[in-house]
Amino acid sequence: MSEIGNVNSVGQGRANRTINQLVETEMASPDGRNLINLLECPSCHQTMALPIFLCEAGHNVCYRCRGQRTNCPSCYNTITQTRNHLAERFAEKLPYSCTNQNLGCEEKFLLRDLPSHEAACPFRLYYCVPCRPRCRWRGRRFQVLEHMKDEHKELVWVKAYNSLVYENFDHKTDYTCTHILSSYREIFWCHSKRDAKQGKLFELVQYVGQKEKAAKFEYEFEFYAKGNSRRAIFRNTVHSEDDDVEKIYESGDCLILDLSVLKYFVTEKKQLFYNFTVERVWYN
Repeated sequence: MSEIGNVNSVGQGRANRTINQLVETEMASPDGRNLINLLECPSCHQTMALPIFLCEAGHNVCYRCRGQRTNCPSCYNTITQTRNHLAERFAEKLPYSCTNQNLGCEEKFLLRDLPSHEAACPFRLYYCVPCRPRCRWRGRRFQVLEHMKDEHKELVWVKAYNSLVYENFDHKTDYTCTHILSSYREIFWCHSKRDAKQGKLFELVQYVGQKEKAAKFEYEFEFYAKGNSRRAIFRNTVHSEDDDVEKIYESGDCLILDLSVLKYFVTEKKQLFYNFTVERVWYN
């Protein structure tokens, strides 16, 4: 048994080296698409992800189409439960273009990493973050601001520096709101949450776009009391839109103020005045 195992191990190692050599050769080719094109499903014409199945005549069919049909689109023979393990091993090692390639994404990933990238790709379809699920709009990043101005203009800020006021600020009630800020030819989500049970006010800003660009910006809140010199100032690095807002609140990596403190800033008319700014930083 050990001799057979050793032989199998040697054969497996040779097969892996052969596949790696073919992949390297493929990547060195002018367009780098030959092997990937061979992995195109004949039914849906998408690049096949694992598992890859065979029909009785040996044609490949992706798992999505196998779940929707029983006959091979190439020869109409029955699609079997047999998997093409060689094709799957090639598929695991090849870099695949993002599905948003035609919209400008130039990134390539292994199959196992592709779904997580596409979920956060800056060229993906965006939702209307402030008004979901009531607003069902979807569009590209460059269309987000236009949609907000057309449909939710009361939630749009168009200056890097803003003097603002919370009207009817009540520390005994909950409140959540998200604005969009347009500045520096970029867009940002500005999240606000008042949690009466926790007795906290949370504020944070997210950059809408490529994750690495978020660190190039900082945001600052300055709460002040009318008629005296009382100030509360908080400054932090802008977060990426990929980060979960609730998890940021829980981590404490954002503005968090006790409502018991803020009550000293609230006027008799229940107004809370504050300055809010987003700035580009040059040391990153």
